Amino acid sequence: MSIRQLQDITQELKEEAKQNPARDAEYHVAYKALQDKIRERDRKRPKCIPWRFEHELDIAEEF
Repeated sequence: MSIRQLQDITQELKEEAKQNPARDAEYHVAYKALQDKIRERDRKRPKCIPWRFEHELDIAEEF
């Protein structure tokens, strides 16, 4: 499931939980899954390496 889908689900469950407190537990489960998915995505992202940008600038200056 994508992050966007989880965001939509948590938003819907949040609205439902306001009216029906029994749905609150489902909201917390979905919210935790969303946070875990975001952490996993951020962990897999490459870190910003300044020398890569310097190299790209040097190449761009040649043209």
